[in-house]
Amino acid sequence: MVLTIPSSTSTLSIAEKSIVTGKHPSSILPTDNDSPDEAPRAWIVLFGAMCIAFTTSGYMSTWGVFQAHYEQSLLKDISPSSILIFVSATFLVAQCRTYWQFLLCQGILTGITAGIFTGPVTAILSQWFIRRRGLALGMYAAGSSMGGTVLPITARALIPLIGFPWTIRVFASIILFGLAMGNLTIKQRKSLIVKGHLLDFSPMQSSVFLLYCSASFSIYLGYYTFTTYIATSAISNGVPVSFSFYLVAICNACSGLSRLTSGFIADRLGALNLMVPATCLSAAIYYIWPFSHSQVGLIFLSVFYGISIGPFASLVSGPVLDLGDRNQLGQRIGILMSMVGVAMLAGAPISGAINTSQGSVSMGLFAGSMMLFGAILMATVWYYVSTVNFNLHPNQ
Repeated sequence: MVLTIPSSTSTLSIAEKSIVTGKHPSSILPTDNDSPDEAPRAWIVLFGAMCIAFTTSGYMSTWGVFQAHYEQSLLKDISPSSILIFVSATFLVAQCRTYWQFLLCQGILTGITAGIFTGPVTAILSQWFIRRRGLALGMYAAGSSMGGTVLPITARALIPLIGFPWTIRVFASIILFGLAMGNLTIKQRKSLIVKGHLLDFSPMQSSVFLLYCSASFSIYLGYYTFTTYIATSAISNGVPVSFSFYLVAICNACSGLSRLTSGFIADRLGALNLMVPATCLSAAIYYIWPFSHSQVGLIFLSVFYGISIGPFASLVSGPVLDLGDRNQLGQRIGILMSMVGVAMLAGAPISGAINTSQGSVSMGLFAGSMMLFGAILMATVWYYVSTVNFNLHPNQ
């Protein structure tokens, strides 16, 4: 099914309308057989998904701790922008001694493998949760925040105690256990045999879908700047090194609570209705950040940035699930994640380079503007979906 930006006389799929309203029309409510949300197996799958989120994207949320550690000790002669290229990963890092070893092991290898999990896990969750999809995605994303809360504190405590190499080995063991739990508990509800080419780009014929991907791309260009640089920003403003690392954990903890509540709200109001204003708040925090120099002020910003990014972090894939044929769900998620993966890779290093050459004000302006522009594009998607003539039975 091809979706285009509709004119006043065109129609949209029933699934698309639910993005805005948060409700399915009664005539297409999934039947009990198609909505296994109450089944114990569905919640076991969700538990496994949370384990994977904890150990992959949750680990990546500790970037700020490792960034500060590298700048203070291991790689103090390398620019912060260069450091950010590889701050993503695990296992062989304990043996690394030079920049290029860190780049290969912690940047490329683990970054690629962590990204591989996102698309399949999201698609499988959508098979098990229909009525409570927002809640499921929120809990899945909260697993990442749990990792982003626990792991930075763990790293901060272990590095002085047992050293950097053994800290990484402990992290590797935690990741191994979490991935094993996910592998044992996650299972497809239905094995879909999709006919067609291995690389199917037909979902990109939808202008609405492409606009949504562009919005997500822009938001992710600014998304990780705060959690990556808040610790080093605090240190440069005189905040004790021993406390600065906890700002990352504070931000992730607040984000976790926000992700959980976002799922409940999105099931009732719609994902876009929540993501757009929350992302605008994130942009405003970036504009304020360069002018906050006190410990209390930085704590305040960490709390509210964590709250504001929660809806986008937990619900970004939600609208994609409804923007087309269910049999092309994997393709749409793959296209979205491939596009935003570039932004996730480039965003923080670009911000670091801007900070080095132009200062923190320019960095905040860049990151905030990217998120604000993405929110505007997302609001445009909301406008086109919610204001067109909607025919419940377009073929009748």
